[in-house]
Amino acid sequence: MIQNPELENLINKQSKQSSKVIDFIFSSPYFVRSTEYDAIIKKYEEEIIFTNKDSNKFIYFVLTFITLIIGFKAIDDESNRYLFFIFLGIIVVVFWYNSTRKLNEIKISEKGIEIEETNYLWDQIYDYGFTIVPKHNTSDYYLEIFMQTGVKLSFGLYHFTEPDAIIETMNFFRNRYSSKFVSTNS
Repeated sequence: MIQNPELENLINKQSKQSSKVIDFIFSSPYFVRSTEYDAIIKKYEEEIIFTNKDSNKFIYFVLTFITLIIGFKAIDDESNRYLFFIFLGIIVVVFWYNSTRKLNEIKISEKGIEIEETNYLWDQIYDYGFTIVPKHNTSDYYLEIFMQTGVKLSFGLYHFTEPDAIIETMNFFRNRYSSKFVSTNS
């Protein structure tokens, strides 16, 4: 791949990780380039789709577990019955909210990436990576895509359970695209 000095300068200006402890304490965002990730996938398919729908399984499990414990206590204690019905209501509200919220998808294939129903072809993409904002319990990930035109695109990966797998899959398909492109031009 031919290096573009202007784009390399833009990528190098992204904040880097200074210290895991300092970045964690102060929630300092830092950029991790795609080359720092592997290029693997678990199972090959022509198109791999990542969604944010599975992120709430843990919440469902915890709420259901707590509700069951309160439900068993509610058999003997009337005050726990009210608490039981409150938790049932919370489960219904959380389930309703998650079923009506917008589902985000990232589709990755040998052609390129599709995010929010917009296609970005591999020959249009210069490079990509994550801007990571450390938090106390988890971190927020933003997929940063640097286009050949010099434009930097940013997509929040809220509620995606495996953001690293997204970059690894992108690397895998980009390598396949590059190897086919090189072999046809040789």
